[in-house]
Amino acid sequence: MASITTEPASAPPGPYALVPPAAPADEGGVGLKGLVRVLQRRRGIFLLTTITVTAIAGLYTVYRRVQSPVFLGGFSLLIADPISDTTAGGSGEAAGGAIASVARNVSRNDVPTLIRVLESPVVLEPVFSDLQRRFPEQTLPRVSVSLVSADPTQKNPILASGVLAVQARGGSPDLVNETLRLTEKTYLNWALQQRREKLTEGVKFLDQQAPELQARSSALQGELERFRTSNNVLAPEAEAAAVRSQAEELRRSLESQLAERRRLQQVRADVASGKLTARTFTSTAGDGGTSESARSSTSVTLDVPNQPLLTELTRLEGEIAEARSTYTAESPYLRNLISARDQLKPALQRKELEAVDATLQQLDGSISALRSQIGGTDDRFRSQPALLRQYEDLQKKLEIAQGNLASYLSTRDQFQLEIAQNNVPWKVISPAAVNPTPVEPRLGRGLLQGLLLGLVAGGGVALLRDRLDHVFHTPGEVRDELKVPLLGHIPYISFFEGVRRDKRFLLKDLDAQQSGIAGYQRFTYQEAFRNLYTSLRFLNSDRPVKSVAVSSSVPSEGKSLLIVLLAKTLSELGKRVLLVDADLRQPQVHHRLGLNNLSGLSNLLTEEGADWRSLLQTVPDHESWQVLTAGRRVPDPPRLLSSERMGHLVTEIAESGVYDLILYDTPPALGLADASLLAENLDGMLLVVGLNKVDRQLPAQAIERIKSAGAPLLGIVTNARIDAGGKSGIYGYAKYGYGSYTDGATALDPSTAYNYYSAAESVPSSSPGGLAAIIPNRQNIKRWKKSLNNWLN
Repeated sequence: MASITTEPASAPPGPYALVPPAAPADEGGVGLKGLVRVLQRRRGIFLLTTITVTAIAGLYTVYRRVQSPVFLGGFSLLIADPISDTTAGGSGEAAGGAIASVARNVSRNDVPTLIRVLESPVVLEPVFSDLQRRFPEQTLPRVSVSLVSADPTQKNPILASGVLAVQARGGSPDLVNETLRLTEKTYLNWALQQRREKLTEGVKFLDQQAPELQARSSALQGELERFRTSNNVLAPEAEAAAVRSQAEELRRSLESQLAERRRLQQVRADVASGKLTARTFTSTAGDGGTSESARSSTSVTLDVPNQPLLTELTRLEGEIAEARSTYTAESPYLRNLISARDQLKPALQRKELEAVDATLQQLDGSISALRSQIGGTDDRFRSQPALLRQYEDLQKKLEIAQGNLASYLSTRDQFQLEIAQNNVPWKVISPAAVNPTPVEPRLGRGLLQGLLLGLVAGGGVALLRDRLDHVFHTPGEVRDELKVPLLGHIPYISFFEGVRRDKRFLLKDLDAQQSGIAGYQRFTYQEAFRNLYTSLRFLNSDRPVKSVAVSSSVPSEGKSLLIVLLAKTLSELGKRVLLVDADLRQPQVHHRLGLNNLSGLSNLLTEEGADWRSLLQTVPDHESWQVLTAGRRVPDPPRLLSSERMGHLVTEIAESGVYDLILYDTPPALGLADASLLAENLDGMLLVVGLNKVDRQLPAQAIERIKSAGAPLLGIVTNARIDAGGKSGIYGYAKYGYGSYTDGATALDPSTAYNYYSAAESVPSSSPGGLAAIIPNRQNIKRWKKSLNNWLN
């Protein structure tokens, strides 16, 4: 399949010199959508690269599995770490606790370091030396050690199970099994040796520390003895309790004597006032104390030294009582007795007061002595806390020193017992076993990795191919990239190659060479233009599209040839068509149709009174097709195309009702304002995009320029510039019996007067229907190469 092709890739200098060069490809990153579009465009080379790389990776995986397989074996160890074990041989808290830990030089939670040591050549050197001697021609396996975690989720590495998994990888099952056997033996011997070395070092450490601890204990015992001697105490705590009890007893005695003193003072006051007499008063105070009965009675018995006075007083009172019963109050005898009694009372009272005062003085002395004793006891008690604190400090230091000494001695005895034992601290809980099936390379993982590598390589090659090729290849790429309606696609037609370059009279050549053109090619481009016209008709259901401008991003995209063939096809359908050459910079329509360009559109816009009907030219043999050429060149085309006269002219031609479709050929839209200015007065504009020609950035820029100018853009039309080997065809007519479009076979076009039989005479001998179609001649090889190249693109 082919397309309309007009001129070389590079635009010649001239009126279009203002067109900017092709914009460089986007230097930014490729987004996800962009990557998908690239892979869709380059799916051929992407699939080929992916399949090739995946196949190579798969074959390489199979080759490695056959030639150099890897076998895996292993065993499990329940470790009693000789560096950090606290349970082997019965040691632990019973063997000294912290003292044993210090003596063993314990380093807990350092299993990663232990694993590194086990994997180091220092430990495994005997194993590899033996293997190297016995298997000199083979590659030695690799030994690895890992900790089996007690946490099934593997999220907490601290939860270690205390089990080590030892694995070996090698190219021979027998070699791997022998490696595991030697490694198991080496690890157990190393653990036993390390345990003995640590215990021996611990005993040496304890022997060095024991004399110092003994000296410390003896010093503390001597200091405690000196403390007891200097303070005259044995047990300060018990003596402090005794002093406190004595002080409380003295205070109770003091309170009792103070109460007695207050009572004696009250007795003296009663004697002085005469309330107490010799008959009711008796003093018994001798030691300063009184009985409970004396404390509760108002009569006090005192030891009075003049007892005869008390006796005489008692006798006189008895006689007075008898005389009163015998004599009258005026009796001299009675009066004499009363007078004698009254003389005896003051002397007796004086004697009684002297006795009470003596007792009070004696009681005061006793109270003073008690207070002195209480003061001394309090002083002794106040000194007891300091002594007690010093005593307790010394006692605690002595207990600690004696406890450490006992722990050191016990730990040393325990270590010596463990050294004499021959128990291996580690235990094999899962014996060595080797998987007879190779674990590497894995076919599934190798194929998956190959597929992933193939996808990456395919994507990279596709991106590289796309970066080196910045043009559109298919109409679908244009539609997906520009997001603008695709109204039609013009396939590649080899007959139109070099039309603009050679300035051929296109219409005359078409009529003269019609019998030599493959029927299918003629049918193809005619159907393409018919479909384009159908798309234009159904763009607007309310108002039919009648005035349409055709433009392109840059020159050489086949715009002028496309518009000529569109007008020719519509005129053959009986449509009335007017073709206006509005390219006032570099007109091409009159060359294609063999018309003169003495007067045209520029004359209508610059001369007063010119009538557009008088300047129309009818294309020969096409009565319904008229042309208004560009006319003479003018210095400022944008000013004329945007003038009011141009607007009136466009409106007048459209409203005349003479034509079914009016086509305007305009300069390129990118870099020039002519097309946008003219399209403002029309129903819309078509943008031609040349496949395999224009940089994919330029049509997008042209669309942005057209939209920013306010011109209505109806859609885009793609034009294939090279033979795509049938790839760019979007109609698929070959499936309906119209022939092959890749080898020049004839096609039946019943809608035209084309002679099928004359076309059949031009069928080459390499037609698909004959034997030559499968013979690898030069023509077939060329066609196959072209198809492969297009598929890879």
